[in-house]
Amino acid sequence: MSSNAAAARGRSRWGTALAILLLIAAVLGVLALAATRVVEQRIASILGPRGQVGNVQVGLRQVVLTDVAVTGASGQPGARARRVELEPEWTAFLRREAVFKSIVVEGFDFAVVRSPDGVMQIAPALQAALRAGDGGAGRSRRDGPVHVDELILRDGRLEYLDGAVSKPPHRIPFTAVQARLQPLVIPGDGSASDMAFSGTVQDNRNGEATVRAQGKVVVGGADADMTVAARNMDIRYAAPYLAENGAGSLSGGSMDLDMKTSIVERELKASGTVALHNLKFSGDGSLFSLPRKAVLAALKDKSGTVRFEFALSGRLDNPKFSVTRGFSAQVAQGFGHAIGVGAEGAAEGVAGAVKELGNALSDLLSPEKSTPEKSTPEKKQ
Repeated sequence: MSSNAAAARGRSRWGTALAILLLIAAVLGVLALAATRVVEQRIASILGPRGQVGNVQVGLRQVVLTDVAVTGASGQPGARARRVELEPEWTAFLRREAVFKSIVVEGFDFAVVRSPDGVMQIAPALQAALRAGDGGAGRSRRDGPVHVDELILRDGRLEYLDGAVSKPPHRIPFTAVQARLQPLVIPGDGSASDMAFSGTVQDNRNGEATVRAQGKVVVGGADADMTVAARNMDIRYAAPYLAENGAGSLSGGSMDLDMKTSIVERELKASGTVALHNLKFSGDGSLFSLPRKAVLAALKDKSGTVRFEFALSGRLDNPKFSVTRGFSAQVAQGFGHAIGVGAEGAAEGVAGAVKELGNALSDLLSPEKSTPEKSTPEKKQ
């Protein structure tokens, strides 16, 4: 009897322990479901009514979103991402504050838009969604910025649309984009973020072209301190910046660019070097402020590459100052120097300088023309 009682007591203890474990598992399951639901609501409140998320997975340290899409307003490009990893500050996150230790975005597709007045917007559809987001169930979202200690973008596609240089906006598509911003505050609070960017220019006719940028930038502001390097960029993407009035005449070739840009309190200083390779032209008219025929003739004596330095400075809020127009003038001046024309002739099209170039080219292209001998006075007989 005693052994049977002991066995019964043992089974009872195991049964109790199993019941407790099942109860704990059930409670944890309910809590996990509730936590997932809370996180889904918080994500929905941040993205707003235009945002869609395929799936939400909640872990102890991070939240993983898949198939994220934000539709843009009429005529506005949307934003998408295959996977987004969020590492939130949980206490702040549950208090309805958007504070994250890190955000990693993979397989993204969004646009950077520059409006005709020069204002730059990164993923405008996403920014509009963040502004329009509410707390769900009719409640208002807390007023406050989104804080991210580190934002990482991996293996994405980016389309740069510049409405300041052409209408419709000039388009430069990038693939294999990698970028990093740390820290990041949206909307910006005036503090600088460290930034690194690299990408490959899509549909480049001359083989692979890369663009890299690194430095500091004030998100939502104008201040920046950046270095930019572009290699083998198709001239069709660079043309509107190189020749303000003759971009359509540049039909082939490539550009290398090394540039350092500093903007402090809307005062711009930029300098660097430009190399133009194997340029091809079409149409008539002037090129780089010089007659087209003169440019083509001068380029015949070059190795296929024209290289020159530039420097640009001015205030961004000065209506008489245009970065694009100023850079085009610098390119014209440098191009003129590179093919043997004075700075004034290249930048301003001074008639005298162009005439001198024409005379020099005429002599160059007519080698059989002999130099006339000086006449000597005849002796009187």
